[in-house]
Amino acid sequence: MTDKELRKLSRLELLELLLEATEENEKLKEINGKLKEENETAGNIKNLSAATCRVENALKYANELISTLKNTSDELEPTSSKASVEKEKNAPKYISHTDRDIYCRMLCFFAKNEDKLKIFPDDIEYDIKTRIRNILERGRQNNT
Repeated sequence: MTDKELRKLSRLELLELLLEATEENEKLKEINGKLKEENETAGNIKNLSAATCRVENALKYANELISTLKNTSDELEPTSSKASVEKEKNAPKYISHTDRDIYCRMLCFFAKNEDKLKIFPDDIEYDIKTRIRNILERGRQNNT
């Protein structure tokens, strides 16, 4: 509509045009709001998908770790029952036989797979490496 045509319109016609424009503006605002919600939902789905991938990777790693621990425990030499009873008598009361077994298997696993220690903070990684070296050194000294 040109300026001349717009000037020729009566006040009532101008108000009707204004009303139509306002209604169209409201519809566009609603559409805009819906699109924003859809965009947010899509972003949430993307974040959820990324989190799901991270959880799946963590579960895969945990399954690999469990499998390796099972294999490592199968490789451990069984100790004589007399030595086992003696160790249990000398062990602290708060550590159960199962805890010691798990601790032993974990150390064996990390002794064979030092690269897996990267999952721990640096100070814990250092402590575990040091503990494994001490145990291995003590074992070498006992064997000589």
